[in-house]
Amino acid sequence: MKEESKKSVLNYVLNISIIVFTIICLVLGYSLLKNSFASRQDKPKSIADTLKSTITNQPSKAYQIDVQNGTGENGVAADFRAYLKKKGFDVVEMGNYKNTDVNKTMVIDRTGNKNAAKKVAESLGINEKNIIQQKDTTSFLDATVIIGKDYQDLNPYKEKVKK
Repeated sequence: MKEESKKSVLNYVLNISIIVFTIICLVLGYSLLKNSFASRQDKPKSIADTLKSTITNQPSKAYQIDVQNGTGENGVAADFRAYLKKKGFDVVEMGNYKNTDVNKTMVIDRTGNKNAAKKVAESLGINEKNIIQQKDTTSFLDATVIIGKDYQDLNPYKEKVKK
């Protein structure tokens, strides 16, 4: 009888262990599924992003911008870079454009994200008609600004004159 009693207790312990293991597997599986579906949904903005866009009126994502001077005038690209940085954009490149007689300032969409190009154009006071799309998969830029001879009519210089 003692041996049967030991087997009965052992069976009881094994059955309880199987039930506990099954419950743990179910909880972990549920957690995995819940987190997988939650990551696909838009997560709320962080407090820092909310404060940044509310207090400073800057975009929550710093778009990476290249500024090219197509005017032939010295210092224009630096003025545009300073203005865009003040507005919260990340100007990662700056230089002279291959052509120095560009008439109209334009924004080139590099990623296919027209919203980024629109935000840059809107910030500078550039008409939406002057946004063109030239995707560049080798670059990490969101947009390129090519400054034209109309630069004095745009926001960086309008605001500079007001000061």
